[in-house]
Amino acid sequence: MKLTNETKLFIGIIIGTIILVSIAAITLTKPAPALSRSNLILPDSHTEGNPKAKVYLVEFSDFECPACGAAEPTVAAIVKQYKDKLLFVYRHFPLSQHPFAEKAAEAAEAANAQGKFWEMHDALFAAQDKFSDTYFSTLAKQLNLDVTKFDADLNNGTYANRVNEDITAGTQFGVDATPTFFLNGQKLDLTSFNDFQAAVAHAVSQTK
Repeated sequence: MKLTNETKLFIGIIIGTIILVSIAAITLTKPAPALSRSNLILPDSHTEGNPKAKVYLVEFSDFECPACGAAEPTVAAIVKQYKDKLLFVYRHFPLSQHPFAEKAAEAAEAANAQGKFWEMHDALFAAQDKFSDTYFSTLAKQLNLDVTKFDADLNNGTYANRVNEDITAGTQFGVDATPTFFLNGQKLDLTSFNDFQAAVAHAVSQTK
């Protein structure tokens, strides 16, 4: 059967559309390229675990975020279980809809200046529903910090730039919600805490 020019054109359009759709599907399903270790882990990043571990897990988090609070026990359990085979990194990403989130991040940095970042980290997540303009000073007292210095650092915004550095980096890396995790540089798309634990377990199992 001889095809008319119109028929040939129609078939060509269909074939071209199929090719474009196939290319788009492959592109959209292809994982984003992994970020480098040096991009995600800075010299002053807050870390737990083994600094020499091949497996590294980076969290961009918000101390006032309920989802981050819900994830925290799982994160702590993973860090404890794989402390010799995993490096965990906490980075700030306070969300604008949480009124005390950025100040909480600065409070953690003020505590870090006195050697107690992780103590403040744990205290903040344990008291999310108590945040106020004065509550961070209460936590500083509980942690036996130099409260005068702590309050001055917080009131003067001494560590605001440090927090903003993490926010800027997170935005560049495609972070738009918290918590967001990167495992060995690859952004995780998680549907459950079980998926999270399985992803880390698999990554650890692949190392020697």
